[in-house]
Amino acid sequence: MKPRHIKEQRQKVIRNIRKRQRAIYQEIKDLGYKKLEEPVRHGWFKEIVLTENIERYKNKAFILELYDCIEKSFWGRTKEEADKQWFCQISKFLIYRDFPTISKKQFNRLTYKAQAMCTIYSYRDENKKLRKRFYVRIPKGTYRIKYTRAYITHSKRIDPELESELDLLEQQLYKSGYYEVWQDNSWRTYWVNDSGQKEKQQTKKQLKVLKQYSLKDIINDNISWEKN
Repeated sequence: MKPRHIKEQRQKVIRNIRKRQRAIYQEIKDLGYKKLEEPVRHGWFKEIVLTENIERYKNKAFILELYDCIEKSFWGRTKEEADKQWFCQISKFLIYRDFPTISKKQFNRLTYKAQAMCTIYSYRDENKKLRKRFYVRIPKGTYRIKYTRAYITHSKRIDPELESELDLLEQQLYKSGYYEVWQDNSWRTYWVNDSGQKEKQQTKKQLKVLKQYSLKDIINDNISWEKN
């Protein structure tokens, strides 16, 4: 019987390694968290909280619906960092009257009367693409902005044996011969390829199409690029 090619053998080993890694990640996730005996002080929250004045409004249910929809708190190690996170959201999504805006996807999930309390506006994102978001017109007296101390109340459970096995599997992927095969995997190259490499691949596809025609047709532009 003809022996299997060494590359196929390495591919099988890599698939087994990746399968075991996924299983370990799931086991680590299932370990969960344990509650600390004493909470650990950890930064500040700049958050939006509702006030007692909300009871005065007939549309209280719709105000609560909008409140549950927005991003209510911004964390920072200091109050200054929390402010920085807040103003970062202003630069990205144009917070209106010190109140976060919502996306079109969030808007579509709201009831009709809650949608009536929103105002649409357009802006351009980092890629200069036109986007739509919505101002949330909640009465000013129903909420206030305050700083709250942040605490760590739980810590992640750690299994040293799982962590050690995970490191060992990672080292095996970087062995000579295995690393090259690992890099050639489609799932890997999809994320590693930069825009320049993708442009090269697109150019190769276009050249492959042009090779089907004669040089005379290309020069005279007698080629129809329309799909049948």
